[in-house]
Amino acid sequence: MKKFLFISLILILTSDIKAQNFNFEPGITLGSSYYLGDINHTKQFYSPGIAFGLTFRQSLNDYYAYKINILRAKITGNDLDFNNIYQITRAHSFSNTIYEIGIQGEFNFNTFNSYVKNSSAPYITAGIAFVISNSFSSYTASIPIGIGYKYSPSKRLTLSAEWSFRPSFSDRLDLLVPLETTNKQITKQKNTDWYSIAGITVTYNIRTEKKWCPAYSKNKN
Repeated sequence: MKKFLFISLILILTSDIKAQNFNFEPGITLGSSYYLGDINHTKQFYSPGIAFGLTFRQSLNDYYAYKINILRAKITGNDLDFNNIYQITRAHSFSNTIYEIGIQGEFNFNTFNSYVKNSSAPYITAGIAFVISNSFSSYTASIPIGIGYKYSPSKRLTLSAEWSFRPSFSDRLDLLVPLETTNKQITKQKNTDWYSIAGITVTYNIRTEKKWCPAYSKNKN
């Protein structure tokens, strides 16, 4: 299943790149990453690490866009950070680096045009990503789901603030052994690990100006 998903993503990316003739808005992402799983169940922005990478966005019209992300994120955790008898007894800690490549769709709640100064829009995003980390030798997948807000302070330049959750298909991001022993349960086998990224993305529109359809765009210079 993982191999099928990986091949499918590669085919989608290569077909889109060919169809769009590299008509991307390249940019950089910088933010914070954290972990949710057997150690940290619900605490947001727990033990934050640094996340950064490259983003390539393609606007389809004033409401829809997609982007390709290549990201590196750090996650950490320690049982002793929590006032829980079981976790204090287990006393597990970890530090892990995640490498992610993925594709996400964006839906703007109102019109947005990166060629129009002061254009802005809140948006939601979802997609699929493939992950390699130092906690396992093979890859896994995650499902980025998030919200954001984008703003163009000038023509071509876009700033985006986004917070997304990434449920993965692995229970090994926290380096816990997926086994039960007679002394204590090491990890919950039916729960997979999540990681979250909150950050700022800056992209620059390098394309020839697009003639936007009047049915979608209300603001023109």
